[in-house]
Amino acid sequence: MSGVNAAQVTAYLAVIDTGGFRSAAVRLGVTQGAVSQQVRRLETEVGASLIQRSGAGCRPAPGTEAFVRYARTLADVADRATRLFRDPELVVGAASNIGTYLLQPLIKTMSDAHADRYRIRQYLGTNSDVLDRLALGAVDVAVTEWWDHRPGFEATRWREEDLVVIAGPGHQWWQRGSVTITDLAGQTILGGEPASGTGTLLRAVLGDAAARLPPVVNLGSTAAVKEAVHANLGVSLVLAASVQSEVASGRLRTLSLDGPVLRKSLWIARPAALVPADPAALFTKAFLAAAA
Repeated sequence: MSGVNAAQVTAYLAVIDTGGFRSAAVRLGVTQGAVSQQVRRLETEVGASLIQRSGAGCRPAPGTEAFVRYARTLADVADRATRLFRDPELVVGAASNIGTYLLQPLIKTMSDAHADRYRIRQYLGTNSDVLDRLALGAVDVAVTEWWDHRPGFEATRWREEDLVVIAGPGHQWWQRGSVTITDLAGQTILGGEPASGTGTLLRAVLGDAAARLPPVVNLGSTAAVKEAVHANLGVSLVLAASVQSEVASGRLRTLSLDGPVLRKSLWIARPAALVPADPAALFTKAFLAAAA
């Protein structure tokens, strides 16, 4: 893909975002023929048809979902490169639970301290998505619930967060303070992000006992999990910080799990080959100091 350029990617994204070549041309301020030419060159370079045309408009061709994600990342990196000297920014990618429930006070501290050098932009997504964006250069620093030890990056454990069992009002566990693995094995366990690492943690801490747990029903987000648990559709294991407000209001109850303590390590990662003055290196150092 050495022949792919920013203009081709921009034209392609404009077509799928607006639904057509004519509307893409209007958005970009060029002719419809110019848009078509850029898209054809892009398809030639990648060796695949990227757009599906129908009466409803243009959309990504089946099987090209990953390419759309990469294209948006390339466009974002190109945009940041053009703004580097007049509008510098540092992009912090975070797993959604961390970004929602733990990160914001630290981001405020970092933003105030670094306001004269660059602005901080946040990107929240799944753990896997954030780490992929770190590898592609779309985020400068990643804060996630697990680290996969990929080469070329430096990761530091910045805190540990307890996992708790949650149940809703009216659940048979509402008056209990703790449950066992056997108790959990008889329940529907609700989960958020499939790649959150909770299953890996359970296997590591509980060993063979983890095999007795039922499969997790993934709902896509912790917010959805909390609502489902409140409706007594099941129970869940979540970061303690993610349910503080619900516990305080009486919408949910937390229970400990008898046996080993379940504690998830949270990580901050950046590219390894950075000079000390690089914004990502400075941010990571200051972040860890503030977190401590």
